[in-house]
Amino acid sequence: MSPLRNRAPRSEAAQGTSSRNTSVRSRLTTSPLFWPLPPPLVLVPAGIVLLMTLTATWGQLSWRALDWVYLSGQVGVQARLPVVVAAGAAALAAARLTRPSLVFAQSWQPRLGRDVPLRHVTVVIGWCLSAYLVGLLPLTAAVASQGAGTPNPVPVLGALTGFAALTLLGYLCGVALRGLIAVPVAIGLVFVCTSLPLVADAWTALSLQLPFTPSLGMRESVPLGLYRLGFFLLLATAAAWTSVWLLRAPRRWSAPHVTAVVAVATAAVLPHLHAFPLVTYAPVGSEVCAEREGVRYCVHEGHADELALIVELAAPVFAAYGSSEAAPAQVRDHSLATGDDEVLHGTGHGVLWTRVHPGWDPYQEVPQASAGWLVPDLLVCGSEGVAGTGGEATPQERRAAVLVGLQTWLASRSFPGSPGAGPFAEAAPDEVRDWIGRNEDRLARCEVEPEELPWRP
Repeated sequence: MSPLRNRAPRSEAAQGTSSRNTSVRSRLTTSPLFWPLPPPLVLVPAGIVLLMTLTATWGQLSWRALDWVYLSGQVGVQARLPVVVAAGAAALAAARLTRPSLVFAQSWQPRLGRDVPLRHVTVVIGWCLSAYLVGLLPLTAAVASQGAGTPNPVPVLGALTGFAALTLLGYLCGVALRGLIAVPVAIGLVFVCTSLPLVADAWTALSLQLPFTPSLGMRESVPLGLYRLGFFLLLATAAAWTSVWLLRAPRRWSAPHVTAVVAVATAAVLPHLHAFPLVTYAPVGSEVCAEREGVRYCVHEGHADELALIVELAAPVFAAYGSSEAAPAQVRDHSLATGDDEVLHGTGHGVLWTRVHPGWDPYQEVPQASAGWLVPDLLVCGSEGVAGTGGEATPQERRAAVLVGLQTWLASRSFPGSPGAGPFAEAAPDEVRDWIGRNEDRLARCEVEPEELPWRP
């Protein structure tokens, strides 16, 4: 047999092996953004994160009074559920690619040193965090078009660092449990971590968000924001080092590992011993004012577009009441407040504070706030805030119903031609105004019975 014939099969086998190696190399070369993870393991959670973020923020694009302070807080608020998805993806990657049953994932393998685990989490964090930021772009564009206030970088950095740290925590769950059970464990653990601020304020320094989102005129307190940023940096470091340590052979604790774990535990306890202030007043900017019928209306310059509507909705309510002395001297935007005392004692100084915030409905809030200023609180009736005119209603509840009806009627004055309702439905504006002038003291003491209303049959 010719030597050439004997060499031919080996040549074909070598060509097949070479082509397979070339194919593998080309796939790795063309997918550097995924290696060493399968693309679906990254693209699916990133797509879910993008869809969740767009869905959650899409309705806010048409909101009134958007501002940069609000957007800065929303970076953490909107990350609450997307980071759960990212943590679950990281746990799945660790559970699949580091379990000891894999021939290439034995504890003595050099590839399971520091580089490969960190490459896993870098790919997951990079894709999921990028998808999250892309999902925030429409809301960012909507805020930029209005341009009120300035961004607050501390809560933004804290939220993004927290996103990475909690994803690392999910990866740590996958490394520690080495099975698919790590995925629900990571999802549940991270979900609890992001939800705790809704249970108690003390957890705010250890999570992504405040219990509420501040807006123009307020700021997240700097000590709280810096503490959160430091805590998440510690958590990320401890989770990364512990993941690497769990994949080593033999496993030996080192001083840096012990220090990191103790530091994270200590940092998690401190906010419960010393509560941080959540927000501070920051009325940066000038005020824009207008005056009508003796009442001065002022809003933050970032809310200047809302001023004319506030005046248009509030002035008819004060005019319908009739008594100029009962109307406030000023109606002021809460974004202009400098402290709690100024707001709490606003009634004593003749100031009605109205909160202009992203997504507010002035057609609902301004008339109700204006009418609420003029009508006594239901607690003066002794009915514990309950009002009613049914057969089982107490005398206190029946008198409270008069105040509720008056407040509803006054609020409806902002909308000429609106159908009336309640005990004041059939009353003429001039008749109500005269009646209020004669019974203002009795209304203040909640002494008017529904049967006393002169326009009722």
